[in-house]
Amino acid sequence: MGRPSKSSGPVFTSRELALGAGLTLRNFSLLHEEGLAPAATTGGGGRGGHRTYQSPALAQAALIGALHLAGLELMVAARLAAAYAEEMGHQRGRLFSNIETYLQAPHNPRPGYRPWTFSPDDQTSDDFWIHNRLTDSVVDYLTGVAVLGDMIMVIADNTYVLTQHHGTNIKIHSPVSGGLIASPDYRIVGRGSAAQIVPITDEVDSLDFSVDPTSAARFKALEVEYLTAHENAVSRVRINVSLAIRNAFDRIANDRSLPRKAA
Repeated sequence: MGRPSKSSGPVFTSRELALGAGLTLRNFSLLHEEGLAPAATTGGGGRGGHRTYQSPALAQAALIGALHLAGLELMVAARLAAAYAEEMGHQRGRLFSNIETYLQAPHNPRPGYRPWTFSPDDQTSDDFWIHNRLTDSVVDYLTGVAVLGDMIMVIADNTYVLTQHHGTNIKIHSPVSGGLIASPDYRIVGRGSAAQIVPITDEVDSLDFSVDPTSAARFKALEVEYLTAHENAVSRVRINVSLAIRNAFDRIANDRSLPRKAA
């Protein structure tokens, strides 16, 4: 799959995505064969080494790796990560790495100011680009450490998927219930290659709750079901999505800093 990249920029090879995700090359190739790998920017066909990816794909791969590490079957992990990445793409533009928390106190001596010299070529919308600037700056960047506000995925009894945030008691807004301790998001139905990831929003007829009280009541009942399952779960798996992404950034940055053998 492609030789190690000497680039420091936010373009990645297949090998780097597997490395960042903590997946074997074999498993990453299997995801491609099954159509479940993150989308490549270039090189959709041919040898895997010819594919390149951007930072959102790396973040998605990192989540796949974290879910697989947590015990989910690879294909289920990939489907859940894809659903999460798509939804977060609509909401935030990308999966939430929380890297920008390092621009604030107590990590940044000048909270709110970017600790690098401005350039017209800055790519401040790219989390890996920001990561590279932060790790070579006055910012106290902490490798492998959870920080306030990290996005947390919780899976109750291998079925109910909810979202929380690390280190905060701020409630998550619900359109029908006010503030919730966690956001009910997905239901995992089935196992193995037949598993489906069903968004909670797909379990109601309409999201226009102001004109459809039946759907509003149904949605509220689903929230109660998810939160009850969370509270009474026999098994509860917790994945720090943001930290998994930052860890992937760290692995690739460290790998790129290693000396390369001559071809």
